[in-house]
Amino acid sequence: MNVWRVPYPKFGDGPGLARCAGVAAELGVDLRAFGESGAVIVGSNGKGSTAAMCASLLRQAGGGVGLFTSPHLFALNERFRIGDEDISDAELRRHWKRVAGAIDACGVASAIGGFEFLFLIAADWFAARNCAHTIWEAGIGGRLDPVKLVEAKHVALTALDFEHTSLLGETLEAIAIEKVMAAPRGGRLFVGAGAAPERSVVRQAIDGYCAGHDIKADYIEPLDRSIALAGEHQRANAALALSLARALAPLSEAQVDAGMQSIRWAGRLEVLSDDPLIVIDVGHTPVAVRAALTGFEAMRAAREAVLVCGVSTDKDASAIIDQLAPAFGTIICAAAQHKGASAASIAMHARKANPGAEIAIAESISDARALAMQKAKGGATYVAGGLFLAAEFKAVHLGRDPATLVFF
Repeated sequence: MNVWRVPYPKFGDGPGLARCAGVAAELGVDLRAFGESGAVIVGSNGKGSTAAMCASLLRQAGGGVGLFTSPHLFALNERFRIGDEDISDAELRRHWKRVAGAIDACGVASAIGGFEFLFLIAADWFAARNCAHTIWEAGIGGRLDPVKLVEAKHVALTALDFEHTSLLGETLEAIAIEKVMAAPRGGRLFVGAGAAPERSVVRQAIDGYCAGHDIKADYIEPLDRSIALAGEHQRANAALALSLARALAPLSEAQVDAGMQSIRWAGRLEVLSDDPLIVIDVGHTPVAVRAALTGFEAMRAAREAVLVCGVSTDKDASAIIDQLAPAFGTIICAAAQHKGASAASIAMHARKANPGAEIAIAESISDARALAMQKAKGGATYVAGGLFLAAEFKAVHLGRDPATLVFF
């Protein structure tokens, strides 16, 4: 695949929907046409997994299913999928040029954001391929996210955490409402029950907003059936995915089973090796890290485990490492080449969180992997703390140079 570099800053001149809507009109793409048969996923954690499971289920009903997610691990193409295939370089190049041309024609090249650009590529591709269903993962929030322009009649809210508080608000209820506002008047909202427990201020806030905007809210309990993705936390995501999928298309029990077992979603408790066991996870908030760690502990069973950890510079390293370090006797601290906090700073947090652990500092991700293999002694290795760490570790594991990865 080509190396794709988005030519616009991530957020452009700041949040706003008008310029994105204008470019879509220039392209001749009716974004609201996706809303009847599509779904939007919002939340702090679990959006991608929920979106991937929903798409997998809807594929069982027949017809093309478009999936737009973020971020990617290895290639930008991963963010755009129809059926079980990522967009090809040839198709990405064609829609890239079309969208960039429309942006220039609208005179918004100096203002538009990179995420809007990618959203518009997905919309242009899905429209050209006449997808039967489209699934859209929000980037940040919902009220000001491009996915709001889809006006999806079915929206899911996954887990909540304190993130982007300067934009979304300082409380979980404020963050929840910012995300719920992706749903149009008259829509239907599916909420993970864990995100808004009964009688909580978050549920009260959601119920109040929905009552004022003619939105039907359903609170969904975790699913009690076999799914392909590891981790108990994925059962809540699976329940939301199934609720969305069944609201969009009739599905038999056999189709549900097939959909739940055929999910492909990299980086979420992904097993790189069974013997020795090597697992990576891209979670990068304290809540996500804690949930994934519980899943890993079930996977490793009685095996001794080594932790390879690293956190991005823009994340709360102390809060993340506090969730990870106490569970391991051996901790290898590393810095991803992409936005990684220094390994020494990670080690400082790890020593504070687990004074009794053996702590090592790796000079590179390659060194971290080699050291983990040596210290694990055939047991288990868990790579966690950040997206870039997981992606670069997987690249090294597969014999690739992590410096060649391009993120956005």
